[in-house]
Amino acid sequence: MVKIGLVRCEMASRSCPGTSCFKAIKNGTGTLEEFKDEDIDIIGMVTCGGCPGRDSIRQVREMVRRGAEVIFLCTCMIKPIPNPPKCPYAEEIAEAIRNMCDVRVIMGTH
Repeated sequence: MVKIGLVRCEMASRSCPGTSCFKAIKNGTGTLEEFKDEDIDIIGMVTCGGCPGRDSIRQVREMVRRGAEVIFLCTCMIKPIPNPPKCPYAEEIAEAIRNMCDVRVIMGTH
């Protein structure tokens, strides 16, 4: 079993219910393909907290404390989904998470 945490864009969360992310988790598609033969335990799904996304680091730290092994920055963080622009802070957030939480970070979900 792999335990995952999800970080999504605050602005995108106002119009996107996360359906495509959960579909990718259920079907093992997109970046979740490497886990398609494993059971997935979702530890949490949080927003970045709004630009520049620093709130997510604290929340990811808590998800890791609760067992998250892999953190996904949802597709809305790396592509202009559902609306442009894409997150200009995604790489910075991912790097901060890696440095502060010693956890694997995967860019995108579906």
